[in-house]
Amino acid sequence: MASSSIMLRQLSDGLAELYAPASTPGGLDYAARVVDLATRLVPADSCSYNHIGGGALLAWLIEPADVGTFPGGIELFQQHLPEHPVLAHARATGDGRARRISDFLSDRQFRSLGLYRDFYRRCGVDYQVAITVPAPGGGLIGVALNRQRQDFSEADLELLDLLRIHVGQAAAIALLAQPGPAANPLLTPRQARILQLVADGQSDYGIARTLGISTRTVQAHLQHTYRALDVTSRTEAVARLRALGATSGLSRPGRLARW
Repeated sequence: MASSSIMLRQLSDGLAELYAPASTPGGLDYAARVVDLATRLVPADSCSYNHIGGGALLAWLIEPADVGTFPGGIELFQQHLPEHPVLAHARATGDGRARRISDFLSDRQFRSLGLYRDFYRRCGVDYQVAITVPAPGGGLIGVALNRQRQDFSEADLELLDLLRIHVGQAAAIALLAQPGPAANPLLTPRQARILQLVADGQSDYGIARTLGISTRTVQAHLQHTYRALDVTSRTEAVARLRALGATSGLSRPGRLARW
């Protein structure tokens, strides 16, 4: 009981900080506050904040920052993302309450997934719990906590469910008050919007239809964007923008969050 009271006081003390408007473009400091508060409530080996949209990671932040940093890691994770049982449950049901991977799969089933064999095993992640909330402007915000030696308890889930309510409410304050996705001083708002659509997989023709402009105008904007970012292709431009923390303002170079 005493331990629970301490945790509840920590949650209460952290809420004022959580609800404060973000002071960096896109809310990078908000993501850091969420991760910090989550790990104060529930001890974990690592914790990640993830903005997911269209089946892909749009933004990420993880502590410690070196978790999962091995060659090809992000590609492997993206490849196996549809196998994630907690994410699949949240998408199918809209229920973002705290769930453990072990709530859906046995240890043997989890370890048989490519998601585990190719990625989590190399990250030292044997147990995970996650919460999700709708992201302002679309997609999901997910907070995942990871351990190697011990699964999360029912009490851990209860604390994360209390936090989840505030993560969703505070996100609207912290993120909607900031510049939109892909805000970056290197790019104009139109260039940033076009590059966001490129990152979403749209063709020049699809972007032109979405924005009500010609494909020639799209291509001209892209050429200016390449010069501004010092790249030569669409793929390099998207990668460069993400490295700058601009796709949603939440990524940092070398910080790759993994569910």
